[in-house]
Amino acid sequence: MMSTKMKFFTKITIAHVFTYLLCGTIFMMLLDYSEHIELLGMKSMDEISPSMIVIAQIVRGILFGFVIWWVKDSIIGKKLAWMKLWLVLVIVGIINTYGPAHGSIEGMLYLDLTRFGDVPAHMNLSIIEVLAQPLLFSIIVTFQRKKNQA
Repeated sequence: MMSTKMKFFTKITIAHVFTYLLCGTIFMMLLDYSEHIELLGMKSMDEISPSMIVIAQIVRGILFGFVIWWVKDSIIGKKLAWMKLWLVLVIVGIINTYGPAHGSIEGMLYLDLTRFGDVPAHMNLSIIEVLAQPLLFSIIVTFQRKKNQA
């Protein structure tokens, strides 16, 4: 029989992998990432193994499981749990990240966005994907937990 903690980690991991693949696929088609991704200094999609993408997302899901397990009692099952979890993920994982990532405070300070002159303006809309995926994830995670508590 699977322990409560193992079930929790499994649900978190599945929710992450699902929302990552769903949002990634939708935004890849909408924003045509494959056309412009190398201009952003990223590998082309041809160089990345699909199985490695899934494995990496499973690892990320497990890591999310650890963090959410530690804070679940102060968020999950509470009023507006989905928004609280989403804000934690956005503030810690996007805005306040330690590296100079696009959409972060460090990115605003240290990235020379003028170097990306050949990148079409619509690629800046990729921040919508970066915000939408944890939002969908947060809704799924908090709905699952609320439903399971009833």
